[in-house]
Amino acid sequence: MSPAEPLPRLPYVLLIAMTAVSFGGPFVMLAAVRGGPNAGWPPDRPVEWVAIAAVMILFLGLFAACVSLGAWHRPRPRPSPRSRD
Repeated sequence: MSPAEPLPRLPYVLLIAMTAVSFGGPFVMLAAVRGGPNAGWPPDRPVEWVAIAAVMILFLGLFAACVSLGAWHRPRPRPSPRSRD
């Protein structure tokens, strides 16, 4: 990538989303588990399990996207300078 090319936005968007899920996800799961007649573990309502599964799936999807981003968007190697005879 040359200095004149703009930086891609996708890594920054993934970083912001991963940060939000990493910090906000446990609070969402805690809020979901605290509801209902039983405020302890294990969750007794399906909505609690769905909230926990949604946060985990979102986290794993963003993690996979962050890790695979490097494999899909590698900079192309520059050709080595060869002396012309």
